[in-house]
Parts: sequence; structure tokens; C-alpha cells
Amino acid sequence: MICLNAKVNLNIKLKKFLIKTEKELNNFFQIKLESPLVILLNSRKDINKIFGKKTPTWLVGFIRKNSIFILHPKVYTKESSHKSRQDFWKTLKHEYCHLYYKKITGNTCPDWLNEGLACFLAKQVKPKLNIDESLDVLKNFPVGKGDVYKIGYFWVGLLLKKFGKLRLIKLLRSFKPETSEHDFAKIFYKIYKIKFDNKGLEKIFKLKIYSK
Repeated sequence: MICLNAKVNLNIKLKKFLIKTEKELNNFFQIKLESPLVILLNSRKDINKIFGKKTPTWLVGFIRKNSIFILHPKVYTKESSHKSRQDFWKTLKHEYCHLYYKKITGNTCPDWLNEGLACFLAKQVKPKLNIDESLDVLKNFPVGKGDVYKIGYFWVGLLLKKFGKLRLIKLLRSFKPETSEHDFAKIFYKIYKIKFDNKGLEKIFKLKIYSK
């Protein structure tokens, strides 16, 4: 089912990539994690077996406890809707980010922030949204309307650009496993001094003040 013994050159490349990624994410999130086990899957059937159902073809990676499951580079495009094998490395980093997010917050909510941060740090660039499209973020706790990856990428990028990394990390550290949508809005206001609603988000959208 799984490929733990890939070719030596892939093992070396994986090791170097994971070491580099670990250093980068340790620096960004300001915490250290136990190095995860990376499990390479040989087929879509392997993913379906783990989930116990048929999975969408875009799904190529996921986490379980301190392990990252991901399609082997050799079958990455063949067993998914992804077109480039180079996306394997972005997906691997994306899933690694989720481990940090879960460690800091104790959960995976809000979904837009979890996915958006992973996309942003993995450089999985998404198209820019207009103000109306971006406000769908209010419907994404834990999941909801719109493309959570695009919406999350947009707002993470905007928050980092206009307020800096420290506030975002402070936001994450304020979460608890039981943090609700209402709790999140209160925490967001405490950190950014802006309400997490239509008017507040429009204000952020239009802000001309940028973090140094």
C-alpha cells in the first residue's frame, strides 16, 4: 500500500527538503515540532482505503497525527488531477504547515486560516479576489461557501502584508481546541482592533497602512 523505500536519490532529496522546510516553519511559527513521518502512497486506491470512501482527484496529501501521507512523485499526476510533478513539493510543504497549525491551535479551525496559511507558505499562489468574493470568508468557519483555498490565501496574505507576522502568530496562539466562531471573532478584534464582519473586513481591504 505504501512506499517507504523509494529510490536513494529521492530519499536524499526528501531529507534535504524536509530539513530546509522544518527550519523555515520553525522560524515562522516560532515553535519546534517532532520531525514527521512521511508516507508515500502508490495509488488513489491507497488514499481511498485510508478514508474508507472514494476521494476527489485533487486530494493528494493529508495528515494523521504526526504523519504526512502523500502520493509518490512517480504517480502524483497519474493518480490525481494535478498537472505538474513539481506540485508534489508544494503539497508536502502545505501538509507540513498543517502539523504546525494543529500543534499551536489544537484544532483545524477556522478552515480558511488553516488552508490559507498552508497555501501561502507553500507558495501555492491563488488568484486575487475582489472585495465581494473575499467576504465569503465570513461563511467559512469551519467550512462553507466558496473556494476556501483562494479565500484563505487572500486573507492570510493581506493580514501579513498590512499587520505583519507577529500579530498573526499571536492570533493562532490565542486559540483553544474548543474555540468557536464567536470566540474567534472576539479574539480577532482583540488582536487587530477591527471587527470580523463585513464592515471590518472592508476596512482591512482598503487600509493603506502596511507593516514594515
